Amino acid sequence: MAMEAEKTKKEQKQPSEKKQEVVIAIKGLKKSFGEKHVLKNINLEVHRGENVVILGRSGTGKSVTIQCIVGMLKPDGGSVKVFGDEVADMSEKELKALRIKIGFLFQSGALYDSMTVRENLEFPLTRVLKIKDRDEIDRRVEEALDSVGLLEAIDKMPSDLSGGMRKRAGLARTIIVEPQIILYDEPTTGLDPITSREISDLILSIQKKQKTSSIIITHDMECARIASDRVVIMDDGEYIAEGTFDELHKSKEKIVGSYFKDIS
Repeated sequence: MAMEAEKTKKEQKQPSEKKQEVVIAIKGLKKSFGEKHVLKNINLEVHRGENVVILGRSGTGKSVTIQCIVGMLKPDGGSVKVFGDEVADMSEKELKALRIKIGFLFQSGALYDSMTVRENLEFPLTRVLKIKDRDEIDRRVEEALDSVGLLEAIDKMPSDLSGGMRKRAGLARTIIVEPQIILYDEPTTGLDPITSREISDLILSIQKKQKTSSIIITHDMECARIASDRVVIMDDGEYIAEGTFDELHKSKEKIVGSYFKDIS
């Protein structure tokens, strides 16, 4: 499985020598909460079809960055553009349209506990995309669950699922609306190493199949190794280093090296 994932990754990277379209452009982003300056000067570009992993200690503002991307938080300074449009200037109607193009996988999976897996996946199709055709709804639900290896759990309740299955179901619900960008917030937290690897492989598979662009916030270095095209390290409200996983692994910088000290 590991070799297959690495091979898939190499196959993806080889053809893309040309500079890809920028789908997320962040410049000089600042965000404070009272006296706490969480984001001091964030600069980042994410290209079409690229997976960017953000590493950083807890409480450094990694999740705040992605909340600014979807307009859940308003920056105190700087610029966040998605598909070339300034997010802070968008109306509620424009933000709703943007959020259809952006999938968000929360740490918990964020399933509705009172709904079956099938109903959880039907919800964004009927409420967000306004699809009414029963055959199309069934087809899309089954395809999404099949793509994450969870078709047999279609009529189960979230309480009947393991942690890894909940993550898979949450991922299926994220991709069912066919987003162009996916934001992953700690996608492997709380999972055992084998399940974590399976979720990381799924992230890579979705990138390949759906040509998504993604930001992946994680503490899981194996997830970063498998799923990333580029890794960014955050410290004290700024991005202090970026490069491929292998490039940063070889870095002599003390802070950067602290993330890779247990990596062989």
